[in-house]
Amino acid sequence: MDLSVKNNENIEFMLDVIKKKLQLVNQDVLRPDAFSTENYEELYDIYQLVNKQSSFSVGQMEGILDELRSIRK
Repeated sequence: MDLSVKNNENIEFMLDVIKKKLQLVNQDVLRPDAFSTENYEELYDIYQLVNKQSSFSVGQMEGILDELRSIRK
């Protein structure tokens, strides 16, 4: 998968990884249709950050979710 390509398939993939790594109970919070390719770079940056870490504090999770909320459509 080439994540350098800005498309909805890659957005969905990155959000799935983020949801799994953060172990979100309510996964509907991060629906792929709520994100556009306009904010692809920001989402990719968050994806890279989440993918590098193995665990997250509550504060880190809240910060990541706040950032994701800010880039939704």
